Amino acid sequence: MTSLKPDRVHEQSQHSASGRIPRPPLTLVARERLHSALDLGVRSPLTMLIAPAGTGKTVLLSDWVARRRRSGQSVLWVPGQAPGALAGALEQLAGPDAAAPPDPIVIDDAHLLPTATVTGLAQILKKSPHAVRLLLASRYDLPLPVSELELRGMALTLRSRDLRFTDAEATELVQAHASNATAADVRLFQERTAGWAAALVLAARTLAASGDTGWSFANQQPVLDLLLGETLSTVDERVQAVLLSTFGAASVTGHQAAMLSGDADAGAMLGDLAGSGLLVTAYADDPGSEPLYRFHPLLVELLRRRVAGRSENAQIVTAAQHRSALYYENRGDGCNALRAALGAGDPALVARILLGHGPAILAAGDLSLVADGFESLPEGYVEQHPHLVGVRGLLRRATGDVTGAIMDAASANDLASAADPQPVTPDDNALEADAVLLRLWESRYGWHDVHAAIGRARTLLALDPTDANGRPRAVLGPERLAWLLIELAAAETWADELDAALSHLDEALVTARMAGHQRLIGGGLAHRAVVQYTRGQIENAAGSAQAALDAAGEQGLPREYAVRAHVVLGFAALGHLDLDSAWRQHELVVATDVAGSDTVVAALRAILRAVLLLEAGRLEEALTELTTDPASAGPLPSFLSRDLALLRFRMATMVGDHAGAETQCDVLDRIGNTSEAELIRAITSIVRGDVQTTLKLMDEALNRPDVYPPLASAAASFRTVLLARMGDEAAAEAALVDTLNRATPQRMLYALTPVGREPDFLDRLHRHLAGPNPHPFAAATLEQLSSYRAAWSEVGGTSLLARVRPDAQVPPPRRLDAVIDGARIRLTPREADVLDQLALGNSYTEIARALFITENTVKTHLMSLYRKLGVEKRSAALRVARAVGLTQQSPNQGGGFIPRIG
Repeated sequence: MTSLKPDRVHEQSQHSASGRIPRPPLTLVARERLHSALDLGVRSPLTMLIAPAGTGKTVLLSDWVARRRRSGQSVLWVPGQAPGALAGALEQLAGPDAAAPPDPIVIDDAHLLPTATVTGLAQILKKSPHAVRLLLASRYDLPLPVSELELRGMALTLRSRDLRFTDAEATELVQAHASNATAADVRLFQERTAGWAAALVLAARTLAASGDTGWSFANQQPVLDLLLGETLSTVDERVQAVLLSTFGAASVTGHQAAMLSGDADAGAMLGDLAGSGLLVTAYADDPGSEPLYRFHPLLVELLRRRVAGRSENAQIVTAAQHRSALYYENRGDGCNALRAALGAGDPALVARILLGHGPAILAAGDLSLVADGFESLPEGYVEQHPHLVGVRGLLRRATGDVTGAIMDAASANDLASAADPQPVTPDDNALEADAVLLRLWESRYGWHDVHAAIGRARTLLALDPTDANGRPRAVLGPERLAWLLIELAAAETWADELDAALSHLDEALVTARMAGHQRLIGGGLAHRAVVQYTRGQIENAAGSAQAALDAAGEQGLPREYAVRAHVVLGFAALGHLDLDSAWRQHELVVATDVAGSDTVVAALRAILRAVLLLEAGRLEEALTELTTDPASAGPLPSFLSRDLALLRFRMATMVGDHAGAETQCDVLDRIGNTSEAELIRAITSIVRGDVQTTLKLMDEALNRPDVYPPLASAAASFRTVLLARMGDEAAAEAALVDTLNRATPQRMLYALTPVGREPDFLDRLHRHLAGPNPHPFAAATLEQLSSYRAAWSEVGGTSLLARVRPDAQVPPPRRLDAVIDGARIRLTPREADVLDQLALGNSYTEIARALFITENTVKTHLMSLYRKLGVEKRSAALRVARAVGLTQQSPNQGGGFIPRIG
């Protein structure tokens, strides 16, 4: 080696600094934290800067050297590809007359140094470490005694993780290249590049040139190949195989990496890569937990290209995906198993997973994944493997392809029926279960007999080991079984078999919880909420409905389950007299696509809406809502007919339609709700004026054990008022306690609203609370009923108790309908008010003042009124209205407003 004296070393360093050190770019970002680290590092014999290409090593070092030069400090810069100046410097530094302390030597691209030079550096560091101050920038580790020096505090290593740009540094760098970059742009680039310098610059330049933030790694192929190609080539083939096997996963544990690659040491390899910062990052909750490894997106892109460009790499990935599919399939994770099978491109494996796990994946809401599975199969594959037709039918049902679902259901049914009794395979069981699932679904819409479908499902699920033909009962996976039980319960609910429905829902919940399938858990709870509501268990139903929504978490319930939960929560809010919340739940039901096609939900929605309209004082709209039964494939279940009849009865009594009220009693008798029919007949008997007879009839009806709880609570409050009016204090007090006892368990406040405006009931509550032993629910009841606003009473509705109040001057019900020129018309309550004011001769201003509305609103009501009466001016309107009995002064007005509700 050529010897260099100290003064010549200094001369060479100055020459290198002035002529061969790269100039810092104009877009330089000063990285003070790294400068401080380098200042600290060069106090020791060795500082290593190890990171892939494009991470900003050279820019950082050039800026650091320039700063030292400006401060008068010497440095020797040696490029790795031209190490000639280094040889003499090392010879001199190793001699007896070496300078102390020596100037630092910066070696850029040290990975390009000849092997002999690296060996010489290693020897100096081992024998005379204090003789040198080396700062080496390399793309990978070199065979130097770094660990020994680090243990002695004589070496510092900075890696990729240290060179990553912080958010503040990235902002400065991006905006230096693209002045129009926003904070949002920088955040997006940081997410995509993880602070990698070269990629940040690429993104910024693309933004500056095109104004487009949609920068993609795929558009940077030459640069990526340059930056990453060498990096990947520095690791041995075994590590490359691990990377190729695992990069398709968003993240992997060491165990999963070993499974995917088939290499038991895969986890350790990823750990080494993460430790060196080679575009693999390890995440761990605590030091003792198993780390989770994630690949830098740029590394993923390079690996993807290598797979696309080399068949041997593609084979590695395919084998990894196949192992992954088997692994997840054996663990019961159908979603990940199917994704891996699709990656492996193995039709037989895809088909097997679709048959075994397809229903579970569909129930989890991942419809597109199952659709991708079927699309990946070769043309005609399902016809050649017909066991799949049931799963395809379930997919079509879930995606709204009703025609396709019906066709597949028919095929599945024919195949299941034609199967030989022996031997029975798991595929046969799966096909039979899917056929039954589809048949239960069809039966709820009248396309097949619901009782036959229920019987077939029960046979499939029977506990006996074999059926009458000696065929073994089906053995089903927990997800398929839970879904089948939920569908069975839905059909049983429609068929009025509520006890059986609850029993099967309990089984479904146990099974779904065993499988850990949150959406099926939510589905079972949502269906149970409906059954509980139909039995008057409103508070229990609300708990089940809320638990159903909570079970699915952020993923959310499938619409057909969620709509059940929301309609039940709407009724629960109504029961608490929280009308705003009830309206919000109603709106969620209306916004759900399946709400109109599910008969049970459609009927419950109509009932909820009618009640809310009633409470809003919109009697006309409520009456319209209740004019006809909801469309259905057959007779409504008795619980829906019961609820509709009870609501129609209330509306009839409110508007004075006694014949309509009696019609609803007949309806209740006809559908088997005789206890409810007898109770409302007892209530309406008060119009005959014999209170004692009414009380006797009510006592008899209330003693029936099967009477609907909300109606029983309402009747008990009615009885309380009658006893209070009679002055029987003791009996009234006992009746009040009985009312509260009936209403409290399910917090049925809404059932008490018919007495909410009765002074006798509220006074009785006040006195009860002042007594020695008030009921726990009395205070809440008084508070809620005292603030209850019966909007229906402000537009002509009158409660039965108000009609028969001894001291009440109840005006006759306002007539709103008439026949004009052979056509029946009906006024709204507000139009009738305007007509009455018109009959008094009032002006627009006087009418507006009397009714607390604007003059424009008066004119709007008058236009509608004139249209209905077939006239164009005031005088004609009054003449026609008097002729048909629509004014309060009309001679024809007699029996009051009798809109027929039956």
